[in-house]
Amino acid sequence: MGFGEGRRHPSIQRSRRALAFCMAALAFTAMLGQRALGETVHVGNIITMIEGGTSPRRLPRTSLAPIALKARGLLETANGSLIPPLKTLTLEFDKHGQIYTNGLATCSASQLDSALTAQAMTTCGKALIGTGRVSAEIALPEQAPFSASGPLLIFNGLPQGGKPTVILYVFAHVPAPTTFVTTGTVGTASGLYGTRVVINIPTIVGGYGSVTSIEFTIQKTWTSKGEKKSYLLASCPVGRLLARGNLVFADGTKLSGRIARSCTPTG
Repeated sequence: MGFGEGRRHPSIQRSRRALAFCMAALAFTAMLGQRALGETVHVGNIITMIEGGTSPRRLPRTSLAPIALKARGLLETANGSLIPPLKTLTLEFDKHGQIYTNGLATCSASQLDSALTAQAMTTCGKALIGTGRVSAEIALPEQAPFSASGPLLIFNGLPQGGKPTVILYVFAHVPAPTTFVTTGTVGTASGLYGTRVVINIPTIVGGYGSVTSIEFTIQKTWTSKGEKKSYLLASCPVGRLLARGNLVFADGTKLSGRIARSCTPTG
């Protein structure tokens, strides 16, 4: 979802990273409130915190209603070394939720190649379903590591094989201004989860960079045939909604963290 071998446009130290990680985690938890339950996972040398929540809290017990999803993942290493490159990010959503795309505008990845952020919004703004930010640490040979970040735009993509897709767009300085575009396919999950989105993360600056944080909010409504529609829908039959993030790194490490958000059944 972050920085890759994108197209270039012309135009901290590690000892402080652990403190920044903890402060960001506390700030994010405070922003979401005490009812947003997240998880910190430590596997090998990699530590991740996945946090987030949904709104509104009050949802129908049996029918579907529009919701917004907010999530954040923070990555760190126990010994302060560079995080291994993230290869795959899989997001899974509660079986009592649903993604709806009928009548929603679409965008293709080719429309976003080489586009600046303003151009991306002009071209595909009607297909925008979410926004956020991605950060990475870059460690080029014989240079001090530096941080890079850029805005994340999430668009409704063209269906592939009858399945919805999402397009993730990031514009960042790594160190030159660069546009990155990748696509995720929406499929079916199992068990507690009903929807799965699998995203392959591009290589960051030839393998010299690693994602350190991802945050996003997904919320989209539109009118189709005179009726208001929502990209994300959910009901609340059991008093909570779940989401899960699964991460696979280049060194083979696998992490999984869950978000649990309480909801109040109505009706």
